[in-house]
Amino acid sequence: MAIRLSQYYGLPEQQWSCRVAAEFAGEVPEVIAPLVASDGEAAFLWQGRPITVWPFVTGAPLDRHNSLELRQAARLLARLHSLARAFPGLGEGTPPERDESEAELLFPDRELDQWLRSWPGHSSDDPVGWMHRDFFPGNVLCRAGRIVGVVDWDEVEWGPLINELAWSVWEFGKTAAGDALDLARASAFLTEYQRAGGPVRPSNTLIPLIRARLRSGIAFWRRVHAADPVEDQAMVAAFTALRHVRLVP
Repeated sequence: MAIRLSQYYGLPEQQWSCRVAAEFAGEVPEVIAPLVASDGEAAFLWQGRPITVWPFVTGAPLDRHNSLELRQAARLLARLHSLARAFPGLGEGTPPERDESEAELLFPDRELDQWLRSWPGHSSDDPVGWMHRDFFPGNVLCRAGRIVGVVDWDEVEWGPLINELAWSVWEFGKTAAGDALDLARASAFLTEYQRAGGPVRPSNTLIPLIRARLRSGIAFWRRVHAADPVEDQAMVAAFTALRHVRLVP
């Protein structure tokens, strides 16, 4: 068994994320569902902190430089997104409201800020739904060249699925140093996602969304005094380098 102690989320958020994970697990074998107690909930408090218990999965984090595993991840994300609409047991959610003023002050970027304020989030043709939101190699476990588990559902949320596609493109396509995007690998991920029937249409919206989340992440880890100096420097470099990147022709 794997026991998880939540550091940044409260009990209601953990209970809800477990419900979403369980819904996906009923449709996607690679998704690991939490164990549920007699009261029907998968999260409980221990010394004031939310605890969840999960079946242990033997596997190693996906290797983003392994082209076979990379394509599997893209196909899996496409499957998750195809199922991400309102589950009968959950209904629709509400996109969270985030205060990005701290990040904007930390790294002013007038062009990005204007774009974010004008971006509607999605149009009637763009899919919204439940998403893992932390779909990256460390949370995708592989064994013998095959994905066997998608873990860590703490950041579940409802919203435009292009947000998750953008961050996944970054996580699976970034360089080893984490300071730039490997365009060939990022494009391969997008191509495989489309071939697998992923419902999100890739567009040049991806890059500003990546930059916005990079900036937000830098601000968050610095605020909680948990920023790794090397990773922090790489993220800052990436935020700057991506300004002039064009991913989708």
